[in-house]
Amino acid sequence: MMETKQRRVSRLMVMIQAIYGLGAYLSLGLPFLRRVHGAEHLHRSQRYLFVANHVSLLDSILLGGLVWRHGCYPILVLGDKAVWHASPMKRIISGPIAFLLDRGKLNPGRIRELQAFGRAGNQFHLVVFPEGTRGDGLQVGPCQPGIYYIAREARLPIVPVFFHNMQLVSTKQGGFHPLSGLRKVEVFFGEALPAASYLDLSREDLTGLLWQKISALQPMQSAARWSPVPRRA
Repeated sequence: MMETKQRRVSRLMVMIQAIYGLGAYLSLGLPFLRRVHGAEHLHRSQRYLFVANHVSLLDSILLGGLVWRHGCYPILVLGDKAVWHASPMKRIISGPIAFLLDRGKLNPGRIRELQAFGRAGNQFHLVVFPEGTRGDGLQVGPCQPGIYYIAREARLPIVPVFFHNMQLVSTKQGGFHPLSGLRKVEVFFGEALPAASYLDLSREDLTGLLWQKISALQPMQSAARWSPVPRRA
């Protein structure tokens, strides 16, 4: 079972994340970003719960570089322990920024783990990829119910995020394609949803709303063209 001990912000963690953020922006942001949309919605004085579509493991790193650039850190990213502990390098990268779950194991305490992550929002900006797995970068999969328990504990403004053309750089099944993705990626930040606008929603209504908000950020794409597949708890 994952340790649910509350993560705390320290000066060392902030310094490490600042170094990570600079490195992420220089290594991924500068070569691959074409444009960032909606950054004016972010304010340094406010903590956020970022919910984004998921295409590649590089999503977390690129988003970390962008929120660092806009002063929205330290962050805590919800991730899969099996993925981020698969190699020593991934362990090093994820250590200062990740809250990892054993997603491949049945765990009756999973809701408590998600709630513990949500409570960390009293010190961190939180990052969640609510689809729960990496997609193709073209369609947004349905949001899993875990985001409901996180959001109700965090009570933070929720910022939807969409990565456009990230599949040209890296995907779940493919490798790293630095040439095809050069200056092709666009990142869209939507307007923040205040906590008061979603705390009274049911689990199904909240997950559906977040799917709509993320999908609506796709360029030249109406969210109404796609219908999320209902997912059982």
